[in-house]
Order: sequence, then structure tokens, then C-alpha cells
Amino acid sequence: MIKKVIISISLLIVFQLAVISAMFIRPAAIKHYAEKNNTIFRIRCTAYDPFDSLKGRYAQLNLNKNDIEKIEAQLDYKLKNVYKSANEYYLQEDYALTLDAMGSKNFDELEPELEIYVGKDGTIVQKELYVHYKGAELPVEQYIKNYAN
Repeated sequence: MIKKVIISISLLIVFQLAVISAMFIRPAAIKHYAEKNNTIFRIRCTAYDPFDSLKGRYAQLNLNKNDIEKIEAQLDYKLKNVYKSANEYYLQEDYALTLDAMGSKNFDELEPELEIYVGKDGTIVQKELYVHYKGAELPVEQYIKNYAN
């Protein structure tokens, strides 16, 4: 009986480790593919900062449909779950609060662009959210840290 319990617990641990490993391996494989095959793209977007008691604060992105269609035409295949995978950009809590205080109109004037890695099957991984400020292109976290306070 004890042997069965030990085997069951061991299998459960192995399964949990496999799931956690897959969470890191798949995005890394997509990133590697995108860098090797030059499938890193930018999507113009607008953003606002909603609050969700389970997710915390994040930037809700409204992705530019024309940019997505251009990427799909260039790749000759559809992006998988782009509106689900790329429409939420997570920031440190303080940065998200600053984004919220800016208001979506002021933030949108910074012409935000989401950079994504695209895998061979159309799956995507977010790379970085960029903004444009005084002729410079900056990651949104750097902009908030250096200029928005």
C-alpha cells in the first residue's frame, strides 16, 4: 500500500514538473524560431489600465487589425489567438498605476507598439511594449520610470 502511494506521489511530482517546464520551453522555442527566421513584428495598439482583482493591474491593449492582417499576409498563415495572447501586457504595479493615471488618451499619443515573436505555427509570444517620446523609442517601463513621474 505504501509503495503505491509513493509511486502515485512520484508520478504526480513528475507531471507537475513537466507542466512547469513546458511553460518555459515553448515560449523559448518560439523566441528562438522568430529570431532565426526573422518573424519578429510590431503591432500598433492603444491601451488602458483596467483593474482585475484576480489578475491585478495590466495594460489592456487594443491591437491594430490592419497590422495583424499585414503580418498574416507576409507570413502566409494566420496568427493563433493573437487577440487573446497579446492583448494584455503586464507591468509592475507602480508602473501600471502610472499608466492608469496618464489616461488612455495621453498614453495613446505616445504611439504604443507591441513587439511579438511569431512561431512557425502562428503562435505568438510578447516581446516588449514600446512607446515613442521626443523622437526616441523606449520600452514602456523605461518611459514610465524616467519620464512619466
